[in-house]
Amino acid sequence: MRLGLRVVAALGMLGIPVAAAAQQADSVRPTRLGVYTAAQAARGRSIYLMSCASCHTQASHAGPVFAARWDGRLLWDLYRYVSELMPKSDPGSLAPAEYAGVVAYLLKMNGMPAGAEELSSDSTALKKVRIELTAKRDSTLER
Repeated sequence: MRLGLRVVAALGMLGIPVAAAAQQADSVRPTRLGVYTAAQAARGRSIYLMSCASCHTQASHAGPVFAARWDGRLLWDLYRYVSELMPKSDPGSLAPAEYAGVVAYLLKMNGMPAGAEELSSDSTALKKVRIELTAKRDSTLER
């Protein structure tokens, strides 16, 4: 209970309305709900093979290595990293849709399911998606 009050007090001191903070947290959806299409990931795979595979192995972008760096972070963080720093030989040289395709392929490599809509390259949209490689347990169910 004390921790909850501390969080509320901290939000208030930062000028963040508690209701707005709670609503913002609720509007973030996990990648395991399908945030890209299978076709987009297939295009992303082709781009990955042409632009990324010469420097990176798939193992460096999947499993525990990927999870340690990206699990729990916003998808915007991953997109921004890839789009600003890759490919190493020519950072920022791909089109936004191509970077979104590569990110979709990275999600597919890490077991995230495809969905009905393509992943956007829009920062506002990407900030509403959290990389969640595993389902988070609901502590109320364990009581």
